[in-house]
Amino acid sequence: MRLKPIDLQLPDIRLMTKIGEGGMSEVWKAMDLANNRVVAVKILNPEFTQNIEDVQQFQAEEKTMEMIDHPGIVKSYQMRYTEGLWYFIMEYVDGYNFGALLQRKQHLQEVDCLLICESVAAALDYAWNGYGIVHCDVKPDNIMVNTDGVVKLTDLGLCHTFQYLKNGLQEAPEHVMGTPAYISPEQVYGDLEPDCRADIYSLAASLYHLATGRVLFPGLGNEDMMKAHCDETRQARDPRLYHASISEGFCQLLEAMLVKNRDYRIPSWGDVYSMCQEIEKGVSFKPRATPGVSSLGLRS
Repeated sequence: MRLKPIDLQLPDIRLMTKIGEGGMSEVWKAMDLANNRVVAVKILNPEFTQNIEDVQQFQAEEKTMEMIDHPGIVKSYQMRYTEGLWYFIMEYVDGYNFGALLQRKQHLQEVDCLLICESVAAALDYAWNGYGIVHCDVKPDNIMVNTDGVVKLTDLGLCHTFQYLKNGLQEAPEHVMGTPAYISPEQVYGDLEPDCRADIYSLAASLYHLATGRVLFPGLGNEDMMKAHCDETRQARDPRLYHASISEGFCQLLEAMLVKNRDYRIPSWGDVYSMCQEIEKGVSFKPRATPGVSSLGLRS
């Protein structure tokens, strides 16, 4: 059931234009009349309001977005419930997501991909080290840029939160999903609690798509695509075979981020950010000496 404007009479909110929709919710551009500002309103579709788990997942997303205060992550202001509708009011990003841009431009230049990588790395480093949050669905559609050129990460509906305890990390949610084209192997297997390295893999898969115009494993159905992320005999083509201008350093960054076994994957957002800065200076890196197989096959 898709919502119609006539159904959406929300207190102190004037809905303007629907700007997005997913399997469980819709997002509208709106005017917050009480605060005299343009906002985005995310509304849980009515058929999901009777399921307590769906409502709790929706509430958890809002709570996470409200808790995190970082310029690279879209901010939520408030959760509300009105006449059977659950919705939350959040920051409106006047811009576009990179999935939509990719459809228009076919691929992005390396310099733009590095900016995206640095921005997302800084935001998720803050989320992981400050709050133990793993996004779990990093993809071009969830990375936006506003009219000032600020890159922002959105849609924390699948995020995985840990609580810092004396003896380590304790997992909170029970179920983790993702998008097949970008999902990390450990999310597919489901036998390891995801940490920041899952998002590192997904960001690299997204950057590969943005830089080449192709997903890592094209032409596959969702199930086979997820298997390909885990299969050590399957590797994506060297990005330079699609666009010769892509640097060796950028390819080596993607290779390090796309190692299938997370024990051998580049371990932290700080390391990802540092590599980006080195690549911008024209630095290339030594071939990886670790035994882990990457989803990216580079030419020797």
